Parts: sequence; C-alpha cells; structure tokens
Amino acid sequence: MSVVDCIDKLVKTGQITRQIADEALGLYERSRGEFSRSMGPASAEAAAGLAAARALESSAKRLKNDTAKQAIAWAKAEERILSHPKGRVAGVMSMLTRDIWEAGGENVATKGEVIWAQLSRKVDQALEAYSPGIFGQSRQQIAGVRNLVREVFGVETGDATAKAAAAGWKAAEKEAVDRVTAAGRNLPASEDWRVPQFWDTLRVRTFTREEFKADFAAEVDRGALTLWDRDTGAPAKMDRRDFVLDRAYRDITVGDSTATAFSPEQRTFQFSGGADGAEAWLRLSEKYGAGENVFGLLMGHLHKMANEIALAEVVGPNHGAIVRAALTMAKEEEAGLSRLQRLNPLRMLESRSIAERTYDVLTGRANAVDGPLMAGFFGGLRSLNVSSKLGGAIVSAIPGDSVTTALAASYNGIDPGRILSGVIREIGRGGEESRALAARLQLTAHAAMDSAHGFVRFAGEASGPQILRAMANTVIRAQGLAAWTDMMKRVFTMEFMGNLADHAGHSLDALRGVNEPLANFLDRHQISAKDWDSIRAGAPLEVEGARFLDTEAIADRTLREKLVGAIIEERAFAILEPDARIRAVMTGGTTAGTFWGEMVRSATLFKSFSMTMVATHMMRLATQGPIEKRIWNGTAFVLFNLLAGAAAIQARAVLYGKTPEAMDNPGFWVRSGLQSGSLGVYGDLINASTSRTGRSPISDLAGPAIGAAEDVARLSSQQLRRLMEGDDTTLGAELVRTARRYDPSLWYTRLAVDRLLFDQLQTLVDPDYRASFRRAEKAAQRDFGQSYWWAPGDGLPRGVR
Repeated sequence: MSVVDCIDKLVKTGQITRQIADEALGLYERSRGEFSRSMGPASAEAAAGLAAARALESSAKRLKNDTAKQAIAWAKAEERILSHPKGRVAGVMSMLTRDIWEAGGENVATKGEVIWAQLSRKVDQALEAYSPGIFGQSRQQIAGVRNLVREVFGVETGDATAKAAAAGWKAAEKEAVDRVTAAGRNLPASEDWRVPQFWDTLRVRTFTREEFKADFAAEVDRGALTLWDRDTGAPAKMDRRDFVLDRAYRDITVGDSTATAFSPEQRTFQFSGGADGAEAWLRLSEKYGAGENVFGLLMGHLHKMANEIALAEVVGPNHGAIVRAALTMAKEEEAGLSRLQRLNPLRMLESRSIAERTYDVLTGRANAVDGPLMAGFFGGLRSLNVSSKLGGAIVSAIPGDSVTTALAASYNGIDPGRILSGVIREIGRGGEESRALAARLQLTAHAAMDSAHGFVRFAGEASGPQILRAMANTVIRAQGLAAWTDMMKRVFTMEFMGNLADHAGHSLDALRGVNEPLANFLDRHQISAKDWDSIRAGAPLEVEGARFLDTEAIADRTLREKLVGAIIEERAFAILEPDARIRAVMTGGTTAGTFWGEMVRSATLFKSFSMTMVATHMMRLATQGPIEKRIWNGTAFVLFNLLAGAAAIQARAVLYGKTPEAMDNPGFWVRSGLQSGSLGVYGDLINASTSRTGRSPISDLAGPAIGAAEDVARLSSQQLRRLMEGDDTTLGAELVRTARRYDPSLWYTRLAVDRLLFDQLQTLVDPDYRASFRRAEKAAQRDFGQSYWWAPGDGLPRGVR
C-alpha cells in the first residue's frame, strides 16, 4: 500500500484529521523531491515515507494535547463569563479588551500589546535603522530593508545592519511560533516560511489577469518560485499551472487572499531560498504587494502575530469556537432584558453585538473591504479631513493630555509633579536614553512601531489612496503630535515603574497605610500579596540615580506580563487612544467599501476620542470608589479639563493672529469644556469652520461626506442659480474658500499661509474682499472680545509695518 493510500485510510477510520493528513502529504511530496536529488527513486520514496510517518505521529500527539488545552481554556472562559459581577456580556468583553468595570483579569488587547513590545525588542535594531521620519522612509532606508529581506532569504549582502535586523526578525518569528504552539495551536512546520506574503487587492486589480499570471509564471520558470496546488497537496504540474494562477488572481482580487499571522495552509507561492527567491519576492511584492513599504509590512505582521498569540493564550487555541460559544451565552442573557434595560446608554459600549465586533477588530476581520473603489474615495475624503483639521491638534493635546495624565497618576498614588518633572527631563534630553530604557523595562513597543503600523492615535481615520494617507500621517508627525504622544506614554510608564520601586520595601498590607491608591492598583489588577512579594524581590534597575522596578528580574513570565499589562491599562487613562472596543463601536458593524459602511465611518470621524473619554475617566468616575470620593474626583476632573480647554483656546487664538479671548462670559467656558481633553478635536473643528473655511459647523461635525456635498453645492448649483438669476457669480471666492478648507498647514505655518497666500488670492477674485475682512474683525470683537495682531488681508503683522 502506498504512503498516500495509508494516509487516506487513517482519515477514513477517524484516526487523524484531514488537516493533519494534508500536512503529512505535503511533507511527503516535498521530502521525496529533496531526497531524489541524492538518492534513487525507491530510497527517496522510503525516506520521504518515514518523514511523513514521524510527522503523523507527532501531529497526533499534538492534537491530543491541543484538544485538552482547548477544553481547559473553555472551562476557564465559561467560569470567567459567569462570575463577572456585571453579567455575561461584561465577562465576554473583559476577555477581549480592557474591562470598563475594572473587575480585573487578562484581556486580549492588553496582552497583545505586552507581547508586541517583547517581540519588537528582537527587531530593535531594525526599528532604529529603518523607522520612517516625518516624510516617510528615505531611499537609503528602503534599500536597507530590501537587504534585510535578502538576508532573511540567506543572501550575504555585506550590510551589517541588515544582517543584524534579519537575525532579529528570525528570532521574533521563532519566539512567536513557540508561544502560539505552547498555547495549543497545532501548527505544521513550514521550512520555507521566511517573510509574510501580502498581495494588495487594489494593486492587483490595476493589472490584467494575464499580466499577473505572466509575471508569476516567469518566476516559476526561473526556479525562484514554486506553485503549490492545494487540491493535490503537491507542487502544481504544468497542465495545472494556469488554473492555479487563475485561482490565485481571483482570490486576491476579491479580497480573499490575506493569510492569518500563523497560517496553517500551504501557500500557493513558495519562494526558494537564496538570491533568486529573494529577488523574486522583492519584484513581485513591489508590483503587487506592499510596494516600497516592506518595513511596514514586516512590522504590521509582527503586530498581527502578537494579537494572535494573545487570543490563543487568553481565550484559547481555537479562540473562534470559544468566542462563538461565549456570544451564545451573552445572547441568552440579553434575551431576558426588559425594554428599559435595552435603552441603557452603556449598551453602546457593551453588548453582545459590540463583543462580536470587538473580536473582529482583534482578529483583523473588521478590516475587510467590500468595495475598494468606494472605500478609496470616501477614505480619501477622511484623510483630507485629517490633514486639514488636525494640523493644530497638538495645541489641544498638550494641555488635555497633561490633565488626563495627572489625573491617572494621582488615581494610582503617583505624585503628578513627578510626571511633570519627567516631561521636562525628557524634553531636555531628547528622549533617546529613555526610549532604550522603556524598551528594556518591556513597558512599551518602540515608537517606530506606531510609525510603521500607522500612527495609532488616529488609526483608522487616515485611509484611502496611499498619497492621501501619507499626507495625513505627515501632518500628524510634522506638527509634533506623534513625538508628544510617545513621550507622554514613556514618561507615565517609567514614572509608574519608579514609583513601584520606591515602595518595594513595603508589603501589600503595609502599602495600604503608606500609599492606598497604589495598593488599590494592585488589588484592581488581581496582583496578590504573594505576587507583590515576588515582584519586589528582584533588584531595582538604577539609572543615573533614579530607581525603576526591573521587569526582567521577575522570574515568572505570567506575573511579569500581568504587571506590565496592568500599567499599560492605567496608561490608557493617561493618554487617550481608541481601543478595540471603541473601534468596534465606531464602525457600527458595517463593512468598509459599502455605502452605509462609508457613511458610518464618515459620520464618526474624530468621534472615537470623546467615546474613549466616556469609556475611561467617565466610567471610572461613575463606578469606582465611595460616592464622596467620586464627587471629589469628578469636581477635579471638570475643573482641570475646563482650565486645559481654556489654555488651548487662548493658545490657538494667539497662534492664529488674534489676541486672547475675554474670559468673563459663560460662552467662553462652554467652549472650554468642548475643547478639553479628547473633546478638543471638536474645538478644532469649530475653530476651523468659523475662522478659516466658511463652512457650517454642522457639516464639519457630520463628517467629510456631508462636508464634501456642501462644497459641491457651493461650487456648482449655487453658482448656477446665481448665474440664471442674473447675479454675479462668486465662483472665485468659493474656490479660494474651498482650497483654504482643505489646506493641510500646520499650527506653526497656518497663519502665514492664510495671510500671505489665501488672503491675497481672495483679494484677486473677490470684489467684496475688503468688506469680508472687516466683517471678520468686527465679528471677533463682537463675539469674543478679540482684536487681531495680524489681521485678515494684511501682508505683515500690525506694529511691524
């Protein structure tokens, strides 16, 4: 009986699964091909059969072990869901992302970030060398990443940096595979896996099927590429090659080609090792895949692996099955809700449907695009809005983040003055030393991870064509917002570790009398007295006289990751960023590329930050601690946020050519409230609509789709009506206003661009320009008690001429 017949018989008798059989058959075919180079046909077949038999034995043992791990994982998940004090839905959500009820326990989102930081340490040299600057990667960096790929394929490039980076990539990939395997994922060995394959649906669609097939066939003919026929479990024969390539083109162009982080199936395209395979991968990826952004592809895949490991470790190896069962339990609970309970506003943050969408965000399924053309058009509008509306976002971020960070620090027993001194120290030193220290403490992934992956604070906001996404990301980075966010994250986490080191001499019971908020932090994150004793037993890390709790001195990895995850969750209150829950809420369960999906994404643009404030500080104020403490904290929250909003309004006024506003009217403090914290984005929109664009605030807040429709109406139907009625058209003036509206100027260039470019253009095309400028001055004086130090229409500031 042949090896193939034996394996088929094992499947029919139920001794192995079809998946294991396919893996064994694939190994048998590959091994026979390899052995035949040095053996005769009979010996090669015998050796390949032995290799397949050993693989079958190993797979059967792994399957039995993994089945047991899956059963244990489900038992833990069920207990956790049923025991959550706020019910089953809250229990499901607490497994997936940070628990808004703060009942504790590991979750996938936080665990994924912890693992991401650990994996990123393996590729730290690549992050240092290849992370993009303000305007993206340089040509030299792009060339370096290409050498990294060559080194991974086994090519000696003579590039020492690329060689070290490739070694780091291999180490990170191995650690990721080892962890997910240990968690119970039954992964087949894939000896030809080197770098991820990503074939961009939109890119591939720009080429004909025949050109696509010809390019890949040419690489096959060169010996750089092998086509794998998944129907036969073997390399594609000549008479099947056209069919396999046809199917690959179809799968990619319908968006069904993205492999998971740990893809168990044999890939259609298997690149050979050495220079031929490396160059083939680079050529095809540049044309049909990530283009020049190979670095982003690699780092994005690292992030995907971290999330998948977290899913396997927190939920279970077959997390899809466990989540489906958990959602059924949540549905049963929701079936018993009364009509009044269904109207609870918190269901906007926590319900069975939100849990399902959150899981889709974590697995990447929420990123699916149904209609690339529509997604590209509306995504481009969103990117234009990010560029034009957020050029001064840092003006709101600095006072807003300072307040939320101080509140988060105080809540955890850290002196807010310690955070302030840390910020001043960081600004003075430039941050290089602390970035290395933060990575050493395993507290945060390198800042370059955000740059490669897409600036995380606005992830999902910038989309559409690549050039518009790049422009939006450049605006975010060039104004200093990315650097500010990274610095604040780093300072908060490092000072948190310093505070823990300062109190390491106290047991948990003693700590309750010395620093009760810090003890509450340990309780809140289920770190027991025994755990705390293990944590504080290690020697602290001393740097220039400062002491930090050294995470590497914590021998138990599970405990170390629990502590780091707890600090990351508290950091979410300091620097507000939309998490998986908020992204699930903002998409409404719709798919990108559909009409309603794009309308929802347009309407919710920028709204995720106010929702994040609700899910963090406002939930904490409403649910945590005795009522008198909540009232005190709530008063401080409102007061300090009002002051932060007022500071942002006055700073923006000066930066945009006006004197500070009068502060003796209620309207100013209402707008200060809107400007405060994460709500400051709305202040940016209101300011843009009243001072730069001439567009109504409602259309700006309704999203770019409505705003674009208003622009079209102003430039077409309104002008046509005026022409038909015999009035002079204002097309020139409207064109200038529209250009001003989409101008991506930054906070330090916007005033000069307004006065020296757009105001001068308006004088050329608008016969009413002088009256328009004077109306603006009178309105500022009437409404806000302001005058201009650089008035509209003036070529120079007043007092300079």
